[in-house]
Amino acid sequence: MLDRLNLPRRLSPRLWLLTVPSALVSFERRQNVPRLPIGALRFAGVPLIGAGLALGAWSWRNPRSTIQLPGPAQPLPEQPATIAGLLVIAGAGLLLRSPVLVLYSLGLAVAATTEMIAVDEPRPADLLGRHSGD
Repeated sequence: MLDRLNLPRRLSPRLWLLTVPSALVSFERRQNVPRLPIGALRFAGVPLIGAGLALGAWSWRNPRSTIQLPGPAQPLPEQPATIAGLLVIAGAGLLLRSPVLVLYSLGLAVAATTEMIAVDEPRPADLLGRHSGD
């Protein structure tokens, strides 16, 4: 069924890490989607964001590094910066109590591990709109 939909097979980091999450939060606020009823547990998003930022900084300093993790999620650990981005999105979703953002991060992680879509690994030059030749 998904093959009949005209969905992109490759997502650029600017799209999946910046544009779509901000559009989802905006949509959620305009549509008055109920927030997650997690109370103070929402602050569990802070360590997730911190871990994502730390892993992102580490992976950008060591661009050829991978994390070895056997199992069904193997395609994801081969891209540590992608894991970092997903952690930041999930952490922001918890902190904002956003069910749409949390579901987006989980869905993106599942889609990337099943190789339904190719998620490009974020690099600072890609996110800032600069190319390596600049």
